[in-house]
Amino acid sequence: PLERGPIVATVSMPGRRNAVGAHGGTYSVYRAVALAAHATPPGFRPDFTNTLPPCQIGPHPAWARPDAIVSIDPWGHLPQEIFAERMAKGELDLRPTISVTKSHLDLPEIKDAVKAGRLKADGVHLVDNGAVVTTKAAIEPVWHLPGIAKRFGVDEVELRRTLYEQTGGMFPELVTRPDIQIFLPPINGLTIYMVGNVSTIPEPDVPLVVRLHDESYDAELFGSHASTGRQWLVYGIEECVRAAQAGGCGLIIYARQEGNALGEVAKFLVHNVRAKGKGQDAAKAAAGDAWDAEAERVTGASDIRLYELCADALLWLGISRIHTFVTSSALKTSAVEAAGIEIVKKVELPQALLPPSALVEASYKAFKSRSTPSSPAIIGKTGPVPPVQLLDPDAARAKMPMRRRVSLTTHAQQFSVSPLPISWGARDAAERGAVVATLHQPARRNAIGTHNGPYAVYRAVGIAKGAIDPSRPLDLKSTEPVVKIGPFPSWYDPKAIVALDPWGAMVSTPDGPGAHARAAGVSVQPTIAISRFECKLHEIVDAVEKSRLKADGKILLEGGVISCIKVSIEPVWHLPGVAERFKLDEETLRRKLFEHTGGMFPELVTRSDLKVFLPPIGGCTILIFGDPDTIPDTSKPLAVRVHDECNGSDVFGSDICTCRPYLLHGIEECISAAQAGGAGVIVYNRKEGRALGEVTKFMVYNARKRQVGGDSAQNYFKRTREIAGVEDMRFQELMPDPLLWLGVKKIDRFISMSDMKYNAVVGSGIEIVTRVDIPEELIPADARVEIDAKMYAGYYAGSKQVKTWDELNQTIGRQAALDEAEAAAKAAKAAATAARAAASNANTCKPCESSVASSKRARSSQ
Repeated sequence: PLERGPIVATVSMPGRRNAVGAHGGTYSVYRAVALAAHATPPGFRPDFTNTLPPCQIGPHPAWARPDAIVSIDPWGHLPQEIFAERMAKGELDLRPTISVTKSHLDLPEIKDAVKAGRLKADGVHLVDNGAVVTTKAAIEPVWHLPGIAKRFGVDEVELRRTLYEQTGGMFPELVTRPDIQIFLPPINGLTIYMVGNVSTIPEPDVPLVVRLHDESYDAELFGSHASTGRQWLVYGIEECVRAAQAGGCGLIIYARQEGNALGEVAKFLVHNVRAKGKGQDAAKAAAGDAWDAEAERVTGASDIRLYELCADALLWLGISRIHTFVTSSALKTSAVEAAGIEIVKKVELPQALLPPSALVEASYKAFKSRSTPSSPAIIGKTGPVPPVQLLDPDAARAKMPMRRRVSLTTHAQQFSVSPLPISWGARDAAERGAVVATLHQPARRNAIGTHNGPYAVYRAVGIAKGAIDPSRPLDLKSTEPVVKIGPFPSWYDPKAIVALDPWGAMVSTPDGPGAHARAAGVSVQPTIAISRFECKLHEIVDAVEKSRLKADGKILLEGGVISCIKVSIEPVWHLPGVAERFKLDEETLRRKLFEHTGGMFPELVTRSDLKVFLPPIGGCTILIFGDPDTIPDTSKPLAVRVHDECNGSDVFGSDICTCRPYLLHGIEECISAAQAGGAGVIVYNRKEGRALGEVTKFMVYNARKRQVGGDSAQNYFKRTREIAGVEDMRFQELMPDPLLWLGVKKIDRFISMSDMKYNAVVGSGIEIVTRVDIPEELIPADARVEIDAKMYAGYYAGSKQVKTWDELNQTIGRQAALDEAEAAAKAAKAAATAARAAASNANTCKPCESSVASSKRARSSQ
């Protein structure tokens, strides 16, 4: 690793940077805002004490093969150990791109499996209360561009140019600095859950189960009734537990590729199209090409997940053989095998676990499994395998000559020369005008950035591979919102809504702001999609069985199925309003956004006339229970929970926090309000780990658990500050905007203890009648630390007792093993030492063949 050198993507020493982009993926934008708002001290350097992985991972042979692992930094979990001396001297400012910690997962489906006798508690991997003990790793993407281009089967120059152009000019260095070969794309990465003995993973004769799972939050989190996503995930975890109990290990590799990497807004638009032809769904799914055609018409592609990269995490763990591969995907199977990994057997979701309501999706997946070509472009043992093409690559690339001139978006003579006018806060849709962030007519663009947030990177890769024709306009027929929301008075106030486009769902409708743009031949695209949704959640079924809720046939159907409206919103920032919301001048905000994201979108500082910015960050999902028309009616009951993403708890049931229990309690309250003639609203914001990201979050977990005195409530916030420089980067100043978009004036029951959220909502002019804290019985034992610390810091406590400062020291969470910190340090040193030894051996002069033969004869003789 010393010879390889560190990945330097921090911005404190810009002259030392050897990578394009910045750490944190999409969360680099939040960090830039933190620095602009002076929430992070200038010159801050993290204290990485006790943040190392709890076990040794690597080095493995694939780490030293430049074409084997190209999308992650295999040494990303150890820079704080390997380069500790240089960091201490101030020569380097580094951040890990991988962090590893331990966790207990409390999943109701696993408890059901224990009750049904499919699993048995062993006290080690599956404890008596049904919790699964795991080691988990968070991985930020780190792309080696020459290797990435080779993996995708494209020319590196073409890949760089397309990544730059098709993201709206995100990072100019992609085309101006070919000497910089590392790129940290602003996309979300992977989370790996390892059940069992991690040290056995590279051993080919020890049982190993693997499930490669791609994110679909309406399934895994909200329990979509038409999807098998949650069932596949939980079945994979069951298989992992069995492998661990047989002396091996099981892996869930969870990739953040929402909606086939098309993003959630695109996904919901496609849902609307398919819902219009609901009677034909089964036939179309069985003939999957027809189902795909609907997605391609609306979004340009049906699937742009990066299958070519899915084996990198396996190679990072040293895997050479998978005994049980839990999948029905032919593409994933081919990608893994092309990487040189043997698959002994594949297993699919048992029919007994397949919900009847998800048969349409299951038919589609069965078709794709039968008909998909052998492999995406992967460099395996036998050389390049041809990529799967969704259209004729020669035809697509003919429109994008290999060596044409690159036009930088900062050239005012070529980009946004005559932007369509936009008047933020205008009362009339036509006067307000549409946000133009599409790329077909760059001269008419009136916004910085482009659509789909971080998923613009996936789309750019799809174009580079020839899987998407960028010249083909999107057909938005039948994607219109299923219900009409607004306009409300808040839409006409330029200061009320500044973080989303209130007209974003109506740009393709006849009376929306996009009519003028379309008449001028300019392509516009929705930033909000509104669709119908049915879901089934284990905890809600339990509430029905215990008579806390009753089916009404409209909102809560028989069997515990919920019928509601779902909304997906992409962030659209009106920069003057955002700056004012953060009490900053606009110039400072723009400069910090540019500088502290590693030079993202230079127009932030060169084009002050462009006031609208589409940041590459996650947006929000809204679930509406009951009649949306009652939301602005202050005489009708309204329950609201604003929830910030916590994938570890929300999806996987980690018991170190209250996130999933509180979210489900919020949904229960929303159903009750809707059944009382009002409505309930869940606003789910993609702000993982307080917008610090999972890599930072896992390091904080390690530091908390290993500190002297254990994980005490007294030190709950301290280690976050020492590692991240700030306690929280969610910045609730923008949080009320979705509520104002819905026309909310009064909230009868606000399901939140957060003082920051309460102050933000009330400060926006919305009245809150009652605050609802989490019921005591829903707080996991290990989450007591979080709750006590937050109540002391000012969170609403309800009837709960707020502890004194001295009493906080008596609230201690689950202890790390007494020797975990020491073992972690030893493991990191062992990995570095092993790598140096391997490098030394590789550099030793190799003996000639006759010498080797002589040595073999000598050993044979002995």
